[in-house]
Amino acid sequence: MLRKLGLAISYFIAIVYIFSILLPSLYCFQHGCRGPGELDAFMPAFALTPLGAIATAFSLHNAIQQIRKRQSWSWAFWPLAIIFAIVLLGVIALIALFIYYTVSHR
Repeated sequence: MLRKLGLAISYFIAIVYIFSILLPSLYCFQHGCRGPGELDAFMPAFALTPLGAIATAFSLHNAIQQIRKRQSWSWAFWPLAIIFAIVLLGVIALIALFIYYTVSHR
């Protein structure tokens, strides 16, 4: 039961993290972000990056395990696995970009 509770918390944190990225992105796409003041909407996503990335990785691992079981409802985990993988690739790119700018602008 403790494992299921941990997975539920992991899925919840991952979904909150994805929405903290997605909602400001949609706003900027619709209205256009015109300066650093409007980019402050992304600050919760940056603050949640360490915890959100770990929770997303655990959720992706669980989704892949559920897909491998080949049960009748395992198809529902395919969209989750794709979304979690895209988010993790974005986090890796963000960290790589941060390291690049930190090292190259000394």
